[in-house]
Amino acid sequence: MITDSFAISLDGLEYQRLTVDTVAMNIANSTKTFSNTMDVYKPRDVVASTNGQMDANGIDGITVSERNVEPKRIYDPSHPYANEDGYILKPAVDSVEEIVSLMTAVRAYQANIQALEASKKIIQWTIDMSAK
Repeated sequence: MITDSFAISLDGLEYQRLTVDTVAMNIANSTKTFSNTMDVYKPRDVVASTNGQMDANGIDGITVSERNVEPKRIYDPSHPYANEDGYILKPAVDSVEEIVSLMTAVRAYQANIQALEASKKIIQWTIDMSAK
């Protein structure tokens, strides 16, 4: 049904918007330094869950989860946050990977907008045809 396409596209828009927000947060925190492993920012990912079937229900839930990665250890004994061994810790964020994720999310967002526009046109054409 046409309203299913609206729901699916809107789910996609929400997912991609949250992905853009999460990538921005990862990039913003990528240069922070820490001395304690427990304090290091852990990069996050957006995860969509479905019911596992190919149907028109779209996305059942969207969650943001932390990646299970070790922080980067950088030897810099003169840094104020250096630990007793002279290492500082930084989040394990790969800026190139994050930029690719950002570009992918933006393109997917644009594709969902186009799908919404197409559904809207189909409804308008149907209304116009039934009015004749």
